[in-house]
Amino acid sequence: MRVFSPTERPKPWPDRKAGVRRRWALPFVFVEWTFDWAAFFLSNWKFLEVLEYVGSLSVLVAVLFYFSESGDRAKQKHYQAWQVINTAQGKGGSGGRIEALQELNADHVALVGVDVSGAFLQGIHLSGAKLLRSNFSAADSRNGDFRYADFTDANLSSANFRGSNFYKAWLQGA
Repeated sequence: MRVFSPTERPKPWPDRKAGVRRRWALPFVFVEWTFDWAAFFLSNWKFLEVLEYVGSLSVLVAVLFYFSESGDRAKQKHYQAWQVINTAQGKGGSGGRIEALQELNADHVALVGVDVSGAFLQGIHLSGAKLLRSNFSAADSRNGDFRYADFTDANLSSANFRGSNFYKAWLQGA
């Protein structure tokens, strides 16, 4: 915590001027002397002390709001990921779906009913994903990681899963 104490009164200009050895430095010393007087007058003003305390308090309030809104930021991130997935639906290519699906899965969001038909998802990592009733028809998911994933009643027709890892994946009704 900062302790407020008034600064000591600066020396008069003739005394300060007498201590200057180089004449070219005189304008710089004058500017510094002016600021010394400004600091002296402002150090006696209690309003600035109150502003200092309010500034410290505002930092604390900002930190509290940041942590209290963390759930909303997570929701916003999930909404944006779902928007990427749904906007690219029915289109070829990745379209950012790999990153969006992996992010949602990392946050343990169920990917039930997701439609990635015809998508290019090569090398996707969805281990432990809940992909019930999802549509992977004609998707290129080569070298994907689907360990422990749940593909119950999923549509996997014509999908390319060559080199993918399905260790302990649930494929009932797929």
